[in-house]
Amino acid sequence: MFQFQKFKINDDRCAMKVGTDGVLLGAWTEIHSASGGSDGDHLAGTAGIGRAVDIGTGSGLVALMLAQRFPTLHITAVEIDAEAAMQARENVEESPFSRQITVVTDDACHFATLMEAGSFDLVVSNPPFFQETLLPPDASRATARHTAAGLDFPRLADIASTLLRPDGHFAVIIPKTSEQHFHGICNTRGLSLIHATDIRTVQRKPVRRILMLFQNGPAPEIVRRDEIILMNDGQRSEAYSELCKDFYL
Repeated sequence: MFQFQKFKINDDRCAMKVGTDGVLLGAWTEIHSASGGSDGDHLAGTAGIGRAVDIGTGSGLVALMLAQRFPTLHITAVEIDAEAAMQARENVEESPFSRQITVVTDDACHFATLMEAGSFDLVVSNPPFFQETLLPPDASRATARHTAAGLDFPRLADIASTLLRPDGHFAVIIPKTSEQHFHGICNTRGLSLIHATDIRTVQRKPVRRILMLFQNGPAPEIVRRDEIILMNDGQRSEAYSELCKDFYL
């Protein structure tokens, strides 16, 4: 069990456990105005935010973080694994944000066919990205972690471009080594990169993850790029602590 400031997460029945990637995505994801300006601060508590979908919600962590950050946002949390979806539903029901989140047990591709095109303001996903030929013996873990067994990048981009309204936003965290490949896939679906943040565990190590925010449609020519180093002298860095100050105890 993981205790955050305003909710707790049980993940013992989930193939993908609570981890740094999910926390980063939930704390970092922004909602921008159509003009390209960040609304991450002032939209909280206003009627300016509508509907989001969390693809592959797992334990429900990212959905709960978004609900805490944006009180007027309603999140549909989609999870293909029945046990994980049940646990996500329990985590949501035990939180203060149960009215904002609906957990749906479904394949993301099938879910997208049931929704009206352009019906979401935000799509967010901590997707499967392992590409090894040898899959884990546990089927649910393989689906959650590996593109070969679960949701691959082209399908994910298709879902995002279908579900997003014009100028809606799509946020993901993926390996840095997949950046150019994923960026190219999104571009062919009309999704334009507007913000990218490299994630480095410590200063001396290479970037291992990248957070990417896309806009559905044309975007400003200049992409905002920055970096977060997670640890400094064995402690959370100032930047990491500031990003997650409303969640970690």
